[in-house]
Amino acid sequence: MFPDKESTAVEGARRLVTRRSYLIGLVVLVASGYAQYVIPGLGPILGFLLVYGVPVLATGLISGSTILRKGLNRLREATKFGLGFFGAFSLLNFLASIAILYVLGVLDPNALKLLNRPNPVLNIPPEAAWIMVWVSFLVVGPAEEYLFRGFVFGGLLSIFKDQHWLTLAFASSILFAAVHLYYAIVYGVASLISFTDLVTFGMAMAITYYLSDGNLLIPAIIHGAYDATGFLGVAASSELGTLLRLLMTAIGVGVGILLLIKRAPAGQAAALKREA
Repeated sequence: MFPDKESTAVEGARRLVTRRSYLIGLVVLVASGYAQYVIPGLGPILGFLLVYGVPVLATGLISGSTILRKGLNRLREATKFGLGFFGAFSLLNFLASIAILYVLGVLDPNALKLLNRPNPVLNIPPEAAWIMVWVSFLVVGPAEEYLFRGFVFGGLLSIFKDQHWLTLAFASSILFAAVHLYYAIVYGVASLISFTDLVTFGMAMAITYYLSDGNLLIPAIIHGAYDATGFLGVAASSELGTLLRLLMTAIGVGVGILLLIKRAPAGQAAALKREA
């Protein structure tokens, strides 16, 4: 499923940022994300402006035009890669979560009780959850993909040219997970499950961004839809939210299988050509 030659996303990213400007943008992004935990009584509007508005503005001044110029690249390929890798990494996340649950059950059974605590993001009334369904598509998905795939991952590609892009994708996904500190605060060691979910999702979107030469539209839509299913579970019913998320995963797995099937003959043909 990975291309044999370097993606042109790297070529575009090489001109994305300088080390100094990237560091400034990164500091603003992380500081804005963590400020919500130390500034009490922000409220939803000020909270969103701080967590999303400030870093989007800061990184936009640094490299926004370059990021957005590539945002609609290769829509067809981005759709296939986005769904396919979302499905593949969703399965990986499921298996990893089972392994974590087993290890926690053996080493610290009491930690599993922490999972009974309500999700801090979803612990809202149904009326607010309906609003968050739309906010997921219009704000959260686009903003987080712009910041973590466009700026963070794209900037890493620009600065660390000698590193393999998958290593940089993983590093950006770790940072993506790390800013969701509230999971660690609520669930303690059991938050490993939440962070595994965030890292695997981040990897799927980063790979999509790279292989589509910087497309952000499809990752933003997938991200928004993924978050929206959680809020639909609160606004309507948990069964509906779970069903829609499972449907997303099933579609992704199906697309991933099709990509593997199509790539297998191409790989065999390339091998035969080298032997000849």
